[in-house]
Amino acid sequence: MKQHKYRKYLQLLCSLQLLLTLSISLPAPVAKANIFSDIYNGVKSFSELPNEVNELKEGFQQTAEELQQAKDKLANSMQEMEAYRTQNEALQEQNRQLTQMVDELQNDRTAREEYYHKIKVTIFTGIGLILGYFILIRFIRFSMLYRSRKGDRLR
Repeated sequence: MKQHKYRKYLQLLCSLQLLLTLSISLPAPVAKANIFSDIYNGVKSFSELPNEVNELKEGFQQTAEELQQAKDKLANSMQEMEAYRTQNEALQEQNRQLTQMVDELQNDRTAREEYYHKIKVTIFTGIGLILGYFILIRFIRFSMLYRSRKGDRLR
């Protein structure tokens, strides 16, 4: 049993020696215990706060100006869009009137062409009737003349 205790002490001693060796060999972070540098850094960062606040104010003012410019552009775009819409409606009305005028002109042209066609048909029909009358008269005269000559031969 005595040996058993001796071995345990020996193992414990070896473990402590190993732990000590490892803690010495590994680099440890350097501790900063300088209070004056901490106070100086704190005052320095505190003194830089107004500059940061001023930069934030300037950024905010610049953003506000950009927002106002965007609002102005949007208002101008809306006005232009309304003007275009009004102009578009006027052009659509003008287009409708022009379409109506073109339709009326086409109807007048069609009516005029139909009228000229009727006049042509009437003229050609009249000429045809007059020629037919003269041809019929000639045919009747020749047939009467032929019959009268035929009748003269029989007597």
